[in-house]
Amino acid sequence: MTPGVVWLKRDLRLHDHAPLVSAALRGPLICVYIVEPSLWATPDAARQHYGFVLESLRDLYRALRVLGGRLHVLTGEAVEVFERLYRAQPFEALYSHEETGNWPSYQRDLAVGRWCRSRGVTWREFPQFGVVRRLADRDTWHGRWEAFVAQPCLPVPGAITFAPLPWADVPPPSADALGLPPAAPPHRQPGGRSAGMNSVCESCAAWPIAARSGTVARPLESCAKALATASIAACIGAAWRTSAAERMSMRGSL
Repeated sequence: MTPGVVWLKRDLRLHDHAPLVSAALRGPLICVYIVEPSLWATPDAARQHYGFVLESLRDLYRALRVLGGRLHVLTGEAVEVFERLYRAQPFEALYSHEETGNWPSYQRDLAVGRWCRSRGVTWREFPQFGVVRRLADRDTWHGRWEAFVAQPCLPVPGAITFAPLPWADVPPPSADALGLPPAAPPHRQPGGRSAGMNSVCESCAAWPIAARSGTVARPLESCAKALATASIAACIGAAWRTSAAERMSMRGSL
């Protein structure tokens, strides 16, 4: 069986990761993240963004090593990287989350889609946010969003078979090599799941102030339902549902 390729983009975590779960159920897999120079050359890319990504990649690398696998950070344009990988290790399936990015990332996704079709590779994309692609009108969006956030968070796969990368890993380029401006804010948010969970806990701890005004109810309990994952959408969704239920209960008691 040829390995599946899990393409990590704006989802540098193991918890609540539908592409990873789906690929693991199918068979052996290769986890890759691609540093794409053209995307880092866009006006909305900055040094602090790249620093956040590198910290997140290190955190994910350590988590995959615990499972006996490896995160492969590749550099190049996505289509070129996938073509090189396909020539060295043919694969039939590509797994990723849908990405909500900018115009260059959208154009890149279109190019990857064309490449997949030309090579007979099935690209399975999974929704990650409240964005619904190819929605005919907005009337059905709210119901779809409700159904999405109501889904249970996916656990880390219990068993993953990892396939090796067919060439030696090399370190990712530096921010200077990518031409990113040297200025960076001194107190930016650090990357990685552990740092993200700390930020969520700090935010939840501040929510009772808002709860007194009736905007959020029992935020710590709501956050606790989602702290097993790094899916911020799940945390927000849990808080929103708890708040809505308690508002309805209060209305019934008046």
